[in-house]
Amino acid sequence: MMNVLGGTMGRFAQIGRGRWWTPLRTVIAVGWAFLALGVLSKSNCARGKLVDGAMQLNWDGNRQYTSFCYNDIVPLYGGRGLDQPGFVYDYSWVEGDITRYMEYPVLGGLFQGLMGWIARATYPVVDKLLPDSGWYFYLTALVMAVIWVATARMVAELAGNRIWDTILVVASPLLIVHAFTNWDIPSIAFAVGAMLAARNKRFWLAGVLIGAGTAFKLWPLFLLGAYLVVFLRRKDLLPWFKLTVGAAATWLAVNVPLMLHNYDSWHEFQRLNTERGWEWTTIYAVISRVTGWSGFDSSDGAPVILNTVTLVLFLAGCLFVFIAGLKAPQTPRVAELVVLIVGFFLLFNKVWSPQYSLWFVVPAVLALPYWRLLLTWMTVDMMVWPILMWHMMGTDNLGLPGGMLNIIVIARDAFIVAIMVLAVQQMFGRRRDKVREAHFGCDPLMSTPEDWKEAKRAWVQPQSSESVPSASHSSSLSAVTGQS
Repeated sequence: MMNVLGGTMGRFAQIGRGRWWTPLRTVIAVGWAFLALGVLSKSNCARGKLVDGAMQLNWDGNRQYTSFCYNDIVPLYGGRGLDQPGFVYDYSWVEGDITRYMEYPVLGGLFQGLMGWIARATYPVVDKLLPDSGWYFYLTALVMAVIWVATARMVAELAGNRIWDTILVVASPLLIVHAFTNWDIPSIAFAVGAMLAARNKRFWLAGVLIGAGTAFKLWPLFLLGAYLVVFLRRKDLLPWFKLTVGAAATWLAVNVPLMLHNYDSWHEFQRLNTERGWEWTTIYAVISRVTGWSGFDSSDGAPVILNTVTLVLFLAGCLFVFIAGLKAPQTPRVAELVVLIVGFFLLFNKVWSPQYSLWFVVPAVLALPYWRLLLTWMTVDMMVWPILMWHMMGTDNLGLPGGMLNIIVIARDAFIVAIMVLAVQQMFGRRRDKVREAHFGCDPLMSTPEDWKEAKRAWVQPQSSESVPSASHSSSLSAVTGQS
C-alpha cells in the first residue's frame, strides 16, 4: 500500500512543484463520490407518484425493504410534524394511552425542525418533481454531506503524518448505506471537532463541542472518559475539568429551556429509551431469536432485566478501560480509549441502530489504521443492512429467516471485538503502533505538529521486522501512508 499511496521519494519525483491533487483534495473528492453513492442508495425511497394531480410519496411494493433504501428522514418528515409550522417539540400524537413527542435529543430535534422549515419554504420550486418528504430528504442529505466533508477535513488534521488513513473514513462502505439513514453525522462532527480542539489545547472549546454533541446524540459524552484516563496518567486534571465544565454548561444551556417549556416533550427521549426493548441487530436480539428470551418484566411491560443487564455490562466495560488505561506501560492514545468505550457501548447496548456503526469509524481509523482489517469490518457491517431489510419483510413475503440475520450480526460483532482486542494489545506494547511511530512517539490527538518536531530530536525508532518510514521523510505528509 505504501508503494501506491506514498513512500520515499523516487528518482522521478517532482520536488518543489505544486500539485493540484494534494492528499487533502483527494480525500475530499473521494468523500463526495461516496456521499453521492449514499444518496443514490436511498433515492428510491424519496420517489413520488402523481395522485389526482398531486405528487405523493411512493413506497409501493415494499420498496423500502426490497431496495434497502429505508431511512428515518423520509417517513419522520410527516411522522414528527416537520411538514407543519410550529415548534418541533410542541408537536404530539397519541399511541394507545401515551402522548408521544419528538424522541430525539434537543439539538437533534432542532436540526430536524430547521431542515423542515427550509424544506417547506422551498418546496414550491420542486412540487411537480418530488414529494415533500423526498425534497426534505435531499436537502437534509446535502447539509449532512457538507458536514461530513468538513468532518473528514478535521480527521485529516488529526491523522497528521498519516493523512492517507483518512481515505478509510470517506471511502467507508458504511457511508454508502448509512450516511443518510438517520441524523448521526452532525454528532460525529461535534465529537471530531472536540478532539481537534483538545489537540490544539483549547479545552474549553472542546468541552463546549462535547456538550453540543451530547445534546445531539448521547455518545460524544464518552470522550470525557477517554480524556479522564489520559489526564490522570499525566497527573494534570485541570484540562479535564475544563472539558467537563464546558460540556455540562453547554448541555444545560441547550436542554434547560426545553425542560422549562415542555418537560414531557424533553423527557420523551429518556422515557422511550427506558421502556423500549432490544433492537433487531443487538446480541440480545440474537439470543431472543435463538432461545425465545425477551428480557421483559411481565409485571408492567418494562424491560427491567434487559435494562439492568445492559447497564451493568457497559459499566463493567468502562471499568475495564479505566483500569487498562492506568495499567498500560505508557499513556494510551485517546483514539485507543475511545475505540474501547464506544465498542463496549455498541456491543452491550440494547439498541444498535445499524447507523450507529458510523460512530466507530473515525476512532477505529485513528486508533488502529490496519486497512485490510477495517475495510473488511466495514464491508461485513454494511451487509447487516440489506439482510435486516430482507428479514423485516417477513417470511410470508419471501423475507430472510432470523438465522441469516443472526449470522451477519455475530460476524459484525466479532470484528468489533477483534478491533478492540488489537487496540488493547497496542496499548500494552504487544503490537506495533504505526501511529506513534509516524509521530515520533507522540499521540497526534494530544500533541501539535510543533510537539512532533520537538519529539523528533529525541526519537529512537523501535526495531521491527516490518518496514517503518524513516524520520528523514517525515516532513512530507505523503511519506507516511495508511499501509495495511
